[in-house]
Amino acid sequence: MKRISILVILLICTFTINLFAQESITKTAEYPVMFQPGEKIVQGGLGFGMMGLYGDIVIPPISFSVDIAKEIEGYPISFGGLIGIAKSEHDWVYYDNWTYTYFVLGARAAYHLKLESPKIDPYGGLMLGYNIVSFSGDEVFGYSAGTSYLMYGFYGGARYFFNPKMAVYAELGYGFGYLNLGISYKL
Repeated sequence: MKRISILVILLICTFTINLFAQESITKTAEYPVMFQPGEKIVQGGLGFGMMGLYGDIVIPPISFSVDIAKEIEGYPISFGGLIGIAKSEHDWVYYDNWTYTYFVLGARAAYHLKLESPKIDPYGGLMLGYNIVSFSGDEVFGYSAGTSYLMYGFYGGARYFFNPKMAVYAELGYGFGYLNLGISYKL
């Protein structure tokens, strides 16, 4: 586990350095068309797979997030939050089912890449949050589950705007859903 954590941190650092090196001369006038400072984007989506999920999925990861575009030293960055929920069950042979409910609150930050297309907004980012896990079921050999924990993640994604306000998005990464698909709306 320690090796995986170190590998994840190295990958995040490498990814971040590459993103900033690629756009080191970016200025406000050169932002992607779909990213302008002060804009807010809300999105909702469905995830596939999830870090820390135990048992069989009953409710897949469902998330809602908000991103606010900012300019920091000439770089297009967005900050926001995420709320998510998921549910799973584990069936014991001689005991009742264990049911887990996961409620995630997280903070997100992303760097937006520059593309010539006015309809695509690619980005990569990091998430830090807290997974509140609740448990219901019988104890097995004096053991019960339901530990909440700090979670982190990284993701890469893109939004495709089919009109100036609405988009579909896809994110791939490690965190709340390994693959997230959904709809975005620009306020």
